[in-house]
Amino acid sequence: MRISLLLLCLAAFSLWAQKVAYVNMETVFNEYYKTANENIRFEEERQNFLTGLEVLRTEFESTRKEFNDARGMAQNVLVGEENQKAAAQKAEALGARLAQKEEEIIRYQQQARAEIEERQQSATNRLLEELQAQLEKYAAEKGYEMVYEVSGRTLNRVRVLLVYPKDKEITEAMVKLVNAGHEAEKAEADGKLEKMRKAQEAKMKQEAARQAPAAP
Repeated sequence: MRISLLLLCLAAFSLWAQKVAYVNMETVFNEYYKTANENIRFEEERQNFLTGLEVLRTEFESTRKEFNDARGMAQNVLVGEENQKAAAQKAEALGARLAQKEEEIIRYQQQARAEIEERQQSATNRLLEELQAQLEKYAAEKGYEMVYEVSGRTLNRVRVLLVYPKDKEITEAMVKLVNAGHEAEKAEADGKLEKMRKAQEAKMKQEAARQAPAAP
């Protein structure tokens, strides 16, 4: 009994004696200057995707209008039987083209999104590997035997580490370390990204206003 108690005390003392630190890697990742540069690339890809989608939808709407016009003429007995027949043939061809346009939009959305997500995941993994290597080097230099990650959450969105000594958190130190010598680049990238997003937001608002029905 005494031996077991002694072993438990020794184990507890061993854990207590370890030099431990805590880091929020989500914050470090988001504040990393390379992440900011990648976010600009992702935003450019996203905007290019939206532009391409807008072109396809415009083509679809144009074809649909032609189809509706042709179908309307085919049903209009006032234009004569011959014109009705020609309009019906045109409507049939436009209907097939309309189906093709719809399939093209769906295929474009699926393929483009999959490619963007794949590139994002690849870039994220690469940056996380870089940050992991820098964290390991920093921990070795500072003599930390264990570093706990504090940004993780459970399935219920509750933080895994609810309480920990904040004076042992090294998040801010890691952010400064990974951006050392690149502070100006980081600030410039943040500013550029904000302008891009605001411009896209303004464009979307203008488009929504243009498509909104006029007040009676």
